[in-house]
Amino acid sequence: MHGRRALSLLAKTAKMARVATTAALCALGAGAVGCGGQASEPTAPALVFPGPPALTVPSASGQLSIALWWSPRAPTVGYDATQLAITDPAGAPVTGLTLTIVPFMPAHGHGASVQPAVSETAPGVYVATPLDFFMAGHWELMTAISRAAGQGAGDAGARDAGAVGAIDDSAEPTVDVP
Repeated sequence: MHGRRALSLLAKTAKMARVATTAALCALGAGAVGCGGQASEPTAPALVFPGPPALTVPSASGQLSIALWWSPRAPTVGYDATQLAITDPAGAPVTGLTLTIVPFMPAHGHGASVQPAVSETAPGVYVATPLDFFMAGHWELMTAISRAAGQGAGDAGARDAGAVGAIDDSAEPTVDVP
C-alpha cells in the first residue's frame, strides 16, 4: 500500500516538474519570438505618478486605505511601477511597513517572473518596481503588509515610536493591462 502511494506521489511530482519545465520553455520561446530571436529585458518605467490616484482599496482588515498610482499612468505590457499611499482610519500615513507584492494573473493562474522591489519614498508612500506585466489582461497585486510592533514613526509626534503596533494585513488591488 505504501509503495503505491510513493509511486503516485513520485508520478505527481514528475508531472509538476514537466509542467514547470514546459512553462519555462514556453516563456523563453515567447520572449525569443517576440524579440526577433533574442530575448531582451523591457526598459524600467519612469517613476512619474501624476494626478489623483487611479484606484483606492481597503486592506483585508479594513484598517488601512491604499491609494495607487501607476507609471506609466495607464499601465502597459512590459515593466511598470506603482506608488501606494497607505493611511490609517484617521487618514494619517502609516510608516515603516514591509510590503511584499506579487503580480498575479488569475485567468491564467500564473504570476510574473520578476519580484518587484518596494521602498518607502516618503512617510506612508511606497513605490514598487518593476511590475512585470508581460501580457495584456487582468492582474492582481497580491500584497502582504506587515510591521513589527515598535517599528515606524506613526504620525509625527502624536505617538511614541515604541507604541506603534504590529500590522499583519493584506490587499489585492487590481489593474487591467490593455
